[in-house]
Amino acid sequence: MSDPPRPAPLIGLFSRARPVRGTGRVVGLVLVILAAMAGITVLEFITQPDETFGGLMLLCLVAAIWLLPPWPTLLIAAVALIQPAVLEITGQWPALTTDFQFIAVAVVTVFGTVAVRALGRVGADREALIAGLTRFTSEAAHELNSPLSAIRVAADVTLRHPREPERYVASLVQIRDQAVRLSVLTEGLLLLARRDAKALVLRRAPLSLDDVMEELYDRWREPAERAGVDLEVDRESGVELSGDAVLLGRLFDNLVENSLRHAKGRISVSTRVDGGACLVGVEDDGGGFPEGDRPATVEQLKSGDRLPARSGGTGLGLSIALAIATEHGGTINLEHPIGGLRTVVRLPVTSS
Repeated sequence: MSDPPRPAPLIGLFSRARPVRGTGRVVGLVLVILAAMAGITVLEFITQPDETFGGLMLLCLVAAIWLLPPWPTLLIAAVALIQPAVLEITGQWPALTTDFQFIAVAVVTVFGTVAVRALGRVGADREALIAGLTRFTSEAAHELNSPLSAIRVAADVTLRHPREPERYVASLVQIRDQAVRLSVLTEGLLLLARRDAKALVLRRAPLSLDDVMEELYDRWREPAERAGVDLEVDRESGVELSGDAVLLGRLFDNLVENSLRHAKGRISVSTRVDGGACLVGVEDDGGGFPEGDRPATVEQLKSGDRLPARSGGTGLGLSIALAIATEHGGTINLEHPIGGLRTVVRLPVTSS
């Protein structure tokens, strides 16, 4: 098996070349570079004329571009432009060498700054992508492991000892339910993969939000009753929109399922029109987040820092819901009523 491709060394190098932070450190580094430039200039005066000292000045400028924020870098560049002028006035450098040094400093300053900052952004984006992929892989593995373990345990227990036919039927039902769950998770992973590959196709059609909410209530009424949770769904919004009925159904299914996991006794699905968009809120009373640690977006909720505040985690459901909302030109935000959490989906509408 061949080794996986490694990231470009140059990008990896510059991704670690972030500007120095802190006023004290910046000032200290500026003073060090200025001292080096002053030393180079003094050497020009006390030694025989040698144009190679201009290369050392450019090295100082490159170090400033690499390690300092933009404004200190401009200060270093200004000093680097003063040096050849002084050497020409004193007769240390000929005019042609001075002109070349001016051009070299200007070119290095402009193109060097742009290149280093661009490569730094590329490196940071690559690191963020790798971190997101690692987090997603870990999350997916955890979600897939649960139904697979349940299927394996149910099969092992069933095969261990002879039993009544009814017990075999119950075990098969359990295995079937876990297989269905595994199939749903796999479809969700494929949906996210198609989204990332820009291959997710929406089968858009005119839809009534009331019909979508009615079907949502029909699907979740019995699961909510079994969990002892009162489910309220607003089915009279009068909103029309254009979208993929299957994917939108999955979006709201994931939000209701997530709320059902946390709700103590109530889930409320509300709809309202706000300008050219409809807002669908899924609220539960399962306890909220501490007042100083309340995420405003799904990305913040899934960052991992706030998950302990609501037991059970979020799984892939919110990732899938966010992907579907984004493909429909919508967004998902979080609100924090007293004692719960409200997930608000904003989708464009065609009429209301």
